[in-house]
Amino acid sequence: MNGEPGNEPGRSLSAHFSAPVCRNCGGALETPYCPACGQKKATRFGWSEVRGEAWDKLRWFEGDMVKAALRVTLAPGAVARAYVLGERKQHVHPLKLLLAAIVLLLVVIHQTEFFGSASPGLSKALELVQAYSKWSFSIGIVAILAASLLVFRRRGGFNVVEHLVLATYTHFVILTANILNLLPLYVWTGAEAVKAHRAVSGYYMSGIEACIVFAAFTQFFAIDLRRQWWWPLIGTAVFYAIKKGALYLYGRAVIRIVMTQLA
Repeated sequence: MNGEPGNEPGRSLSAHFSAPVCRNCGGALETPYCPACGQKKATRFGWSEVRGEAWDKLRWFEGDMVKAALRVTLAPGAVARAYVLGERKQHVHPLKLLLAAIVLLLVVIHQTEFFGSASPGLSKALELVQAYSKWSFSIGIVAILAASLLVFRRRGGFNVVEHLVLATYTHFVILTANILNLLPLYVWTGAEAVKAHRAVSGYYMSGIEACIVFAAFTQFFAIDLRRQWWWPLIGTAVFYAIKKGALYLYGRAVIRIVMTQLA
């Protein structure tokens, strides 16, 4: 019944997979890939197949991924410009990098208890506020995109999606900087250490993020700093203002949501 090997007496799984039939769509199979659906010829699962599947799923951490992340970290604007102008195979998709950074950042935040509290009697309201605060880092990409569009919309003829590519690569570098900033808390542990680290990093991380955005704008829009240094400076200032304003509004929204949930 239904052509399944288990429903036909005497038919082995080996014969099932060796037949020249695509096991995904049922089409005739004359090459290693099905001409109808594109799936590769299916084989029986064994340890080699399991290892291959697992490796494909864990390609986030392969050597090429690390090299790509390093290239973007050193020159986010240059990589974004090359990607937009057609060099797609040489660079990792910006969303793949961004999602990897978000996952890693959330893990580091959880492990270091960066948004934790020394108080054992933490109120339910504060717990909710801290839970929402863990997602405040996503505001940065909105600020980069808005600043890029406002300041550089007519420069280079790039469309909104191409500006978004720049924002995504740049935000990946900002998240990477924040991950590196949290790593000392794996050694310097304790609630007091976290509190002190939060207070100190609040001063220099804004400057680091501003430098990343400044460099990205300069590279992506091919700006000659000797003649037009003020353009990336204006873009960075707009980014900073938008991010601060968005964080303020986000904070107010979180408080409203929390108060509603507690009502």
